[in-house]
Amino acid sequence: MQMLIEAQDDMTCVGTAADGVAALELCSDEEPDVLLLDLRMPVLNGIETAARLADRGGDRPRVVILTTIRRDEAVLAALRAGAAAFLTKDALPEVVLATIRDVHEGRPAPTETEALELLRTDGTLVETPRPDEVLDVLTAREREVFLLVAKGLSNQEIAATVFLSEATVKTHVRAVLTKLGLRNRIQVVITAHERGLVRA
Repeated sequence: MQMLIEAQDDMTCVGTAADGVAALELCSDEEPDVLLLDLRMPVLNGIETAARLADRGGDRPRVVILTTIRRDEAVLAALRAGAAAFLTKDALPEVVLATIRDVHEGRPAPTETEALELLRTDGTLVETPRPDEVLDVLTAREREVFLLVAKGLSNQEIAATVFLSEATVKTHVRAVLTKLGLRNRIQVVITAHERGLVRA
């Protein structure tokens, strides 16, 4: 991974870590934009590491989980904990690089469709009298954007759907994330699916 990243003109590997605790220290020292995080690590696993990073606040580093198995409940747990995307360890180099770039830019990652499928099969509905109560803090336009993100649409697709500029859509997406206390687009997807706000 380090060699692949270093070979790119637009990427730099600022460091590597052998376990979750070392990864947290690295993030404090280097403040990376994107962190590739193995699900199964000694000392502190990937889920707990992602959760601790999320507790620090802010939207960086954006976490990409590395896993050997796609259909793994641990992948869903990591996405719930704040990871923005996942990659299998046998992913082709172009998929790895595309995922890093997409996550860096806040775009849907190539594995978002698989994440949606994971939610459909393994997601748990939240029991609440008013599933849409979570959206009360959003304006009508932000609700609309929330639901379109939840369906897996990119900013460009949302802009075309609601007749707004892509820049305006980005502003609405940021507002949605901030108001709902979510780290990334995939957490919008999880929130919507687990509250039954979009059809699986």
